Amino acid sequence: MLADVNKQQSWNQRYQQKQVDEQLPAPVLTLNQKLLPAKGSVLDLACGLGGNAIFLAKLGYEVSALDYSAIALEKLALYAQQNRLSIKPRLLDLQSQSLEPAQYDVVVVSYYLQRDLFPVIFDQLKTGGLLFYQTFGVAADNASGPKNPAFRLSKGELLSLCTNHSVLFYREDQGCCIGDECFNNDAMIVVRKNRHE
Repeated sequence: MLADVNKQQSWNQRYQQKQVDEQLPAPVLTLNQKLLPAKGSVLDLACGLGGNAIFLAKLGYEVSALDYSAIALEKLALYAQQNRLSIKPRLLDLQSQSLEPAQYDVVVVSYYLQRDLFPVIFDQLKTGGLLFYQTFGVAADNASGPKNPAFRLSKGELLSLCTNHSVLFYREDQGCCIGDECFNNDAMIVVRKNRHE
């Protein structure tokens, strides 16, 4: 129990000094915006201060935003209220609390890796729904992101975690830049959920 309290305090401290209006959506979303459905419901897992949630709510989607930081969710809720955005923040520890199957059109996860959560993520999607996922891959220099390799995807691992579904976009970067956008050892994927897993 003390470990859980310390973990939550750590996340709260991380978001204490950051501002919601400074957050950007993940490149996997901005690069693949054309793949989004015309309308629908979205789940932003491990949303932090809501860069993805805000981006999608401004496009007209109904967004549920889950995170373990009460501070981040309070800031996101206030921002959503002030800007009249359809975002419903909810406190949830993805490592110890279960997530019931749902029927979302889109699920977004960025910079959060919990490998055993992938079946649960797909349970959140309607058949034909889309998963937009991006996180850290293997880094040559560990310049950014987690130092612990357990929180980084190995080469090709993201594809293997999404087997039995239709891959619409996949990319792994090794610290390269395209135009003004730089991707430091990220892996990203957009997957359509198939009927049978």
